Amino acid sequence: MRQILHLFSLLALLLLASTICEAAGNGVQSSTIILKVETTAADLGNILNQSIKKELYKGQGSLGTSVEILRAGSVAVTAANDFVYISIPVQLTIGYGMFTTAPLKTDLRFKAKVSVSPDWRLKTELYYTGLSDGLSDSIRLGMVTLKPKSLVEGVTQPVQRLLAPVIDNKINDTVRLREKITPVWQNAFNPVLVDKNFSAWLRMSPEKILMSPISATNNRLRLSIGLVTIAEIVIGPKPGSPPVRPLPQIQQLANFDNQFHIQLGTNIFFADLVTALNPILINKTFGDDKKITVRSFSLKSDDGRLVIDLAATGDFDGELTLLAKPVYNPENNSLTFDNIDFDTRNAGLLIGVGSWLFNGTIRNVIKDKLNTTIVEQLESARLKASAALAKIRLADHVELSGTVKSLRLGEAIVASDRLSLQVTALGESGISLK
Repeated sequence: MRQILHLFSLLALLLLASTICEAAGNGVQSSTIILKVETTAADLGNILNQSIKKELYKGQGSLGTSVEILRAGSVAVTAANDFVYISIPVQLTIGYGMFTTAPLKTDLRFKAKVSVSPDWRLKTELYYTGLSDGLSDSIRLGMVTLKPKSLVEGVTQPVQRLLAPVIDNKINDTVRLREKITPVWQNAFNPVLVDKNFSAWLRMSPEKILMSPISATNNRLRLSIGLVTIAEIVIGPKPGSPPVRPLPQIQQLANFDNQFHIQLGTNIFFADLVTALNPILINKTFGDDKKITVRSFSLKSDDGRLVIDLAATGDFDGELTLLAKPVYNPENNSLTFDNIDFDTRNAGLLIGVGSWLFNGTIRNVIKDKLNTTIVEQLESARLKASAALAKIRLADHVELSGTVKSLRLGEAIVASDRLSLQVTALGESGISLK
């Protein structure tokens, strides 16, 4: 079934072009391409270490003290429970009058909640969560006793105001969300040649972009973006491109379907069916008491039916014609040749002396082989497509993975030299941008 296999070659090419489509019935429905954007806490930590300056605060504290807070080491960043946790080692110096403490060591700890605004900018909400252990509850400075923890917590607001825009900007610099999505959106409007042998073009008209909430777990920040588009396959010269629309604002949803659907008109040529039937018909003998041997056969169409002409020798010597009509059953998603029978319109002698053929096994053998051939070829194509889509490296830091989970069949039409039917591939696929 080279056309069935071609369908899945075409499917792989569609996915390689970062495009997934569904054309169902007489209208064109939408499908969603899933793009997964991911960055690590370590990547964010590297950028923050380059960006957070040494002097975090220098000014007045409570009770007439002066407080200086200097960064004193590498910033640690982790991601869990949908928060980004930031720990900054600092050196704390407290002054009172003419007295100054020796440098005190502690960590300032914050957590940040990251979200996306409709205009594609990542927004961080920064919260102070406390100090690390190890700082003394009180120290003696001249004639007064001071509480370092209280003094530090009294100046965390200016420190937070200093850090918040730095962290916000650097998270945006790390993820670069608009920068990654804009080319995907713009390129989706350009027709893509997916098979030069068949001059098959994919033309898409993106409609909108969906996004799920950002997940921060296992030291990774992840978000899923769904590009919703309508699409069609055009055979022939390169089709015109629809006008490129500006990148739309994001519509945020808790979750959305990541299943793709590709429906294409598919042809199974009679030549391929002949290849499948040859081993079970040519020079094979059928019957019990009376027998015939098939010497040759051919396929054609007549009034929406598949016509099988057999040349037989044996107890019946002459031409036999069987008629088969494909039947689509939507309840069990099957396409079968259940109604195979002899053509008796011009049977003549066959009816008189060869009526035993009507109860023979030959038509059941043909029916079973036609049915199993279609099932086997479709399943083989599905497995090959899934294997091909398991992991595909498109470019540096860009991977596509997918699987074809099932096939949905549609009505079949017997044309002059082929069986034409609708096959929809159902599965999941996504592009990871790391």
